[in-house]
Amino acid sequence: MGVYSTNIISPKGNSGMTSISTHNDDTTVEFPDIGFDFFYNGINCRTTINSSGNSWIGFTGSSEQLKINRRDAGADNIYYAKETVNDKPTFRIRWEGHQSYSTWGTLNLVWELILFNDNAMVLVIEKIPNTGTNSFENPALGTTALTLEGNKSYAFIPQQDQGKSYTVQEGSYIQTDIKYLIVDGTDIKHWDTTSSNYVKVSELPLTSDKFKIYGDDIYHKERTGIIAASPILKIWSPSAELPTPRITQVIKPKPVIVNMKDDILFSEAYIKDIMNSVVTVDNTGSGIIVFIVSIDSGISWKAWNGSSWTLVDITNMQDVKSKGMSASVFQGITEAQWATLGVSNKKMKFAWYMEVAASTDVLKLKQIRVNYNTN
Repeated sequence: MGVYSTNIISPKGNSGMTSISTHNDDTTVEFPDIGFDFFYNGINCRTTINSSGNSWIGFTGSSEQLKINRRDAGADNIYYAKETVNDKPTFRIRWEGHQSYSTWGTLNLVWELILFNDNAMVLVIEKIPNTGTNSFENPALGTTALTLEGNKSYAFIPQQDQGKSYTVQEGSYIQTDIKYLIVDGTDIKHWDTTSSNYVKVSELPLTSDKFKIYGDDIYHKERTGIIAASPILKIWSPSAELPTPRITQVIKPKPVIVNMKDDILFSEAYIKDIMNSVVTVDNTGSGIIVFIVSIDSGISWKAWNGSSWTLVDITNMQDVKSKGMSASVFQGITEAQWATLGVSNKKMKFAWYMEVAASTDVLKLKQIRVNYNTN
């Protein structure tokens, strides 16, 4: 897999390209075998890529899946070329035409599309009047509206295997060999797939040959096998175009049990019993929060299971997670059910288990309120 670059690339022009269609009004044309497997939405499009005088690309046939100022336009020329970039095969399409089928020879809509053998693409806009539809049928995400400008390029990079869930950004794409090694003290290490461990393969200094022989194609976030407190990730590529790499570390909090420090006291003589509880939670995403309750200052803990109060081991995180009460169950406990807990000593404390599945999850407990009846 290559890398995204903010650099805008220029169209290469039609020199040396093969013409597949001229004076094309509404005709659909099919490109020959592009020379490598190219997947879009899980389908190998090696021999199924189409275009038309109406300025669109169909990856899987005649369906209009990429529209560039799509309208009743006209293509003076449609070209293709099999090329090599950074020792990788590419397939380039060039479309030259105009926004209206009646204005032949007036080239105000010109673009190129470069396909890479890892299912990425770059769309290069030379000229565009923006009088038609610009959109992309983005597998797994749906229709993506495109904002396209002349003298700009746009990178389409799949985030899932086999050409799915593309990010579309102004810029370009560089496909090249990228290798990773870890410097652990004076040792050079790479990831050993057999032992799932970083292992020593050489010693400093680093050389391009060591990257070529030992370098990993994928950076592994695990630290197993690393001794140094501050290991160094080294990245190498033979391409002079490679932008400065940026690595983003995403941290997800570990599950936690929060235990109230003090009891809630119901010592006033006028308090009769507990009527219900109200919980206010912000939970955006796949977060989990469950509650348990103690009436003996945390010596023992219980949860309502729908028919009775059951003991919960607060020292066992999995026990709390599996037996704890969800917010809806907690708030649904009736006055009669609270009475079976036995709160005659008029004190209570709560604890809750919190877990998020992703760094984007938002999970906040804002309030627990206990409502009571009076004499």
